[in-house]
Amino acid sequence: MSLDKTFSGWLPRQLASEGPRYLAVLNALEQDIAEGRLADCDRLPTQRDLARELGLSVGTVSKAYHKAEQRGMVSSHIGQGTFVRRRSAARAEVAERHGPGNLELNAPAEGNETQTLSALFGEMIGERDLAPLLRYHPHAGSPRHREIIAASLSDSSFTVEPAQMFLCNGAQHAIDIALRLVAKPGDSVLVDAFTYSGFKAIAAASHLNLVPVQMDEEGMDPEALKQACNGSSARVLYCMPTLQSPTACTMTVARRWRIAELAEEFDLAIIEDDVHGFFFPERPVPIASLAPARTFYVMSYSKCVAPGFRLGTLTVPMAFIGQAELLLHASVWFVAPMLSETVVRLIENGKLEELLRERRRQALERYRVFLDVFPEAAKLQFPASYGWLPLPKEWKANQFAAAARGRGILVTPPIASAVVEVDPGAIRICLGAPNDLIELSDALQTLCDILARQPVNVVSVA
Repeated sequence: MSLDKTFSGWLPRQLASEGPRYLAVLNALEQDIAEGRLADCDRLPTQRDLARELGLSVGTVSKAYHKAEQRGMVSSHIGQGTFVRRRSAARAEVAERHGPGNLELNAPAEGNETQTLSALFGEMIGERDLAPLLRYHPHAGSPRHREIIAASLSDSSFTVEPAQMFLCNGAQHAIDIALRLVAKPGDSVLVDAFTYSGFKAIAAASHLNLVPVQMDEEGMDPEALKQACNGSSARVLYCMPTLQSPTACTMTVARRWRIAELAEEFDLAIIEDDVHGFFFPERPVPIASLAPARTFYVMSYSKCVAPGFRLGTLTVPMAFIGQAELLLHASVWFVAPMLSETVVRLIENGKLEELLRERRRQALERYRVFLDVFPEAAKLQFPASYGWLPLPKEWKANQFAAAARGRGILVTPPIASAVVEVDPGAIRICLGAPNDLIELSDALQTLCDILARQPVNVVSVA
């Protein structure tokens, strides 16, 4: 690469008014590269010059350049400067450093969560009231934390009572406790024909039998549920009425009422997983509000804040309060109060709502890219961090997953979610892991190129 090009004098056309300044510079640089305002090998201003022009600190610009280099957008050469990288070379280095493009992992896109949490952790560590957070707490969590979190989860359609809500180490922990409350080894559990892979893992570890229920465009089909109830001894139902994983289906209110009616008719305990409800500015009515005496309602902050932020909630019917507290005692004693204190502060200072708005915006941006490449994909009522891609009839899902892997792209193989061995005719595509919209578009275009060819016979995906 030639390094003797004339200094470009690049300046962002506009910087976002919200969020960290380094991220605004980084996003502007990314956009100008994508739109061709900056060409391959163009030299960028020095960090000091750009900082002066934008009225920012040198450290802020330095961080933006460093992040851009990590993403393969630019390269720095000591004594010579920082240059826009050729996209082909950038992609090759990213692939070598990170391995296959990961459209399998349901992770949120990078946003402002690190800066927000860093500031909060700094406040908490520097305050004299840190000591109370390091002491023993009630098994269900601090009463104050539960009261504030329960109030934030309540709305006109659903009231969460603090006495019935328990703090857990993420949704996975909450689901595990709910299952232990209503099922024992050898029992059968009703689930969607394609269900959350994490639930399959819990069921396998607990020696439970899964009974698949056929699905339609809204998710679980009530008539199929009725048949499954009549044809099995299962009296526990696990479902995701909102943005179901892996299909991203969302039930209408009428469908939720019908599921609640069938639960009453067949005396079903319902475990309602609502970890994606936050994607809706107005959360759809939970089944827990329609059948409160038999529904265990699960929510988590790991999807809306950060995957490593392991805090979830489990709201149980009144009759199970004592048993739920015992299981918290047995499994974790109590959840780390630092996490629940952080959520309480995010609620009180309004930062949680900011993070939620950012997650919705990111989901919308990335889902638009998904639809640009695959316009035939079903449009959601509100975008999630993944989409359900229908496959041409000549393609089996496992064939497509194997072909994608061969091109360096990971997608969710059907075995991850299928309860029995059956081809779903579609495949889940996660949209959050790629670093930016360009990388996401490139990965999706690779998948589009694969579908344009005839498949080869593949038995399974390793």
